[in-house]
Amino acid sequence: MPDPKPPAAKAPKHETPALRIAAKAEGFRRAGIAHSATATDHKAGRFSPEDVEALKNDPMLVVVELGA
Repeated sequence: MPDPKPPAAKAPKHETPALRIAAKAEGFRRAGIAHSATATDHKAGRFSPEDVEALKNDPMLVVVELGA
């Protein structure tokens, strides 16, 4: 008799990286959230690829990709 368990969910192939973000001005908004002047870590996959590109290119933000 076949196992009735559903297949496990697969991780997305192109998940965006985890990021550490600090704003140069408290409350600066980008990608749908207000960023703090204190560096904040965001989990991998939190932002779309387009958001990651916008965050990295914004001169008001300091963005660092976090390793695994």
